Amino acid sequence: MSTSVLETPPPDFLRRLLDEQSQLTAVERFSAAHDVSAEVVPGSRESKNRSSHNPAQAKYYTALLPASPPEPGQQYAFEVDLNACSGCKACVVACHTLNGLDEDESWRRVGTLTIGEEAPRIQHVTTACHHCVDPGCLNGCPVKAYDKDPLTGIVRHLDDQCIGCKYCTMMCPYEVPTYNSRLGIVRKCDMCQQRLSVGEAPACVQACPNAAIAIRVISVGDVQFSAGDRLSPGAPLSSITRPTTRYFGRSTKKFSQSKAQDSVVDHPAESHWPLAIMLVATQAAIGLLLIERLAFYSHAWLSHNFSHVGLTLPASCLALVVAALGLAVAGLHLGQPWRAWRIFLGLRTSWLSREGVLFGNTLGLLGLSIGVHTVLDNHTALVPAFVREFASAGLAEWLAGLTVTMGVLSLLSSGMIYIATQRQLWRAQRTLTRFLGSALCLGCVGWGMVLSRFTHEITQTAFFLTLGGLAIGLKLLWEWKLLLGNVRSSDAVLDRRSRRLALGPLAGLSKLRLICGCLACSLAMLAAASAFSSASSLTFGMAILAGAAMLGGELCERLLYFSTVVHDRMPGTLP
Repeated sequence: MSTSVLETPPPDFLRRLLDEQSQLTAVERFSAAHDVSAEVVPGSRESKNRSSHNPAQAKYYTALLPASPPEPGQQYAFEVDLNACSGCKACVVACHTLNGLDEDESWRRVGTLTIGEEAPRIQHVTTACHHCVDPGCLNGCPVKAYDKDPLTGIVRHLDDQCIGCKYCTMMCPYEVPTYNSRLGIVRKCDMCQQRLSVGEAPACVQACPNAAIAIRVISVGDVQFSAGDRLSPGAPLSSITRPTTRYFGRSTKKFSQSKAQDSVVDHPAESHWPLAIMLVATQAAIGLLLIERLAFYSHAWLSHNFSHVGLTLPASCLALVVAALGLAVAGLHLGQPWRAWRIFLGLRTSWLSREGVLFGNTLGLLGLSIGVHTVLDNHTALVPAFVREFASAGLAEWLAGLTVTMGVLSLLSSGMIYIATQRQLWRAQRTLTRFLGSALCLGCVGWGMVLSRFTHEITQTAFFLTLGGLAIGLKLLWEWKLLLGNVRSSDAVLDRRSRRLALGPLAGLSKLRLICGCLACSLAMLAAASAFSSASSLTFGMAILAGAAMLGGELCERLLYFSTVVHDRMPGTLP
């Protein structure tokens, strides 16, 4: 007898297969366990799945969550027990893993304080986003890529809105938002909002073996700080953004005797080279337009002749080319440049939005002014006489004046972008001195270049080139006293730290700045002296060399402006 190859499987095996197929898949079981709105019959398979999901962990974190969601006037906040924090960094690992962060990305960090002098004691401090009452990231974002949830108070980042300008990192005193070069956007902690919404603890809270981190509901009105209050030693002033994180424990009483272990460690900050090029270029253009207008009105007042003098057009064209190139390079700073058209959305709160809008208007007015002056200079029958007469009566000069006014406002808004961060080394006095000084130096040399090329005005050419040389010399002396000279005991703490960077890791850039500045000053003076000779081409050539050296020196100065900035920070947050 032949034996069949396929034998009938035993009934128990078939029944087992059918039972397994009738059960929920892993994804379905996970969804059912988290679907709080689903009705579950006690004793059913779904009930067993749900009950087996949480108990092992819930008993550890239930007490670390608020009993009820925030009411109007309240919000969620982190609460950290410093006595319980052991510095194990389990919270860092859990946050990194759950949120799928890149290798060099971190939303939670752990720093270390040393308490006491003779027998110092170690204290660990875990820190993440503080979900501030008045968040700097939200206020500074030019495209409204941040949202403070009106119900929970959680400050969320909207990834699909972000253009990757990194201005939120500057505006946040704690530098919480971190830039992801792979995605071209910044990202930050959102307190695991989706987990909180279903009654589950955030990753850091659930992972901490000592229950050092908790989520609490606080009253927004109670988040008030006195002058000088800080979350921890070395941290930024809490009055800037009103952070909601609360640290408590015996260690908080000894904060006055402690300091962060990394407080004496500084690394050069990001150079933001596209921004440095943009700032120098736009300040050169605005400085040229401003000096041209001052020269025009001075000439008109002395000669009692307010007719068109003929040099506005070449100066405006040069300014337009330089400014347009600078703004084009600035786009390289964005991680998502094709989204930059939305930069006007934050106009109400963001100085970056205001700068973008003002520069756009400045270039538009400058182009219109160039068009009107081109018509005036074109003496053909294509332009009716009454149009030329109307324009020459004041339209062209009115447009040029309006362009300069808009340009100066743009320059001031550029300064306010960094002043608004409230970093001490970027305060108004220093930032505006740098920016206006660059505009004056570059504008004088640029105008001297135009005069030497298009006129035979020896006195004016020599005057403006000399003024530009003196201006760069004075600016160099000011920078030497502030940053480039030797460290002095009389300097403020932040100044000493900044100067150490300039004389240490950035010494090469500092030397190049001094060399270019001295060379520009010398060349400008030589060009001024050569103006009294009959060789106007020599003066023009020397002026071009002076302008190139000055541009190089100012670019070095602006790179140092970004790279040497140091500021107060939370322990352990140094990149």
